[in-house]
Amino acid sequence: MKNDIEKIIFSRSEIAAKIRGLVRNIMKDFKREKAFVMVALLKGSVIFLADLIRQIDRSVEFDFIGTSSYKGGTISEASVEIYKDLVFEVKGKSVILIDDILDTGKTAKIVMKHLLDKGAKQVKLCVLLDKPSRREVDIKADYAGFTIDDVFVVGYGLDFKDKYRNLPYIAVLKKKHYN
Repeated sequence: MKNDIEKIIFSRSEIAAKIRGLVRNIMKDFKREKAFVMVALLKGSVIFLADLIRQIDRSVEFDFIGTSSYKGGTISEASVEIYKDLVFEVKGKSVILIDDILDTGKTAKIVMKHLLDKGAKQVKLCVLLDKPSRREVDIKADYAGFTIDDVFVVGYGLDFKDKYRNLPYIAVLKKKHYN
């Protein structure tokens, strides 16, 4: 797998430091909340969610929503499908939607509306990576780790055809592997 990588853009230690900062900001904003819910988008944000919740020092529930928009490719399709919904209720609760990358913004916008339609008191968006150059809808993350250029990245949960998720860093994949 390492031979497939063009370059590492964020190391394990850089990611850990960024997550500590995100948790500080989240805890500051949610200091009056006794508990809140984190909803992670499958599968890419699972590692990010795990590292976030291990640093939260109060009650936090979490669940998952599965969506599909890439269909095995590198470009997000026009339609977003929810193939796995929440197990528990979010009605009246504060929710933080966790995503690995905010790209076109279509998926995040649809899922945030879905959560609000389910009665969430509020929905905030937390992303590890923000790629504003690809944004197609009006949406901004409330909590964003790193801003990246329009490159195809893998590692730390991010994949290409379900490979590379287990890399402990975030890297640019060589084009020859996805062109």
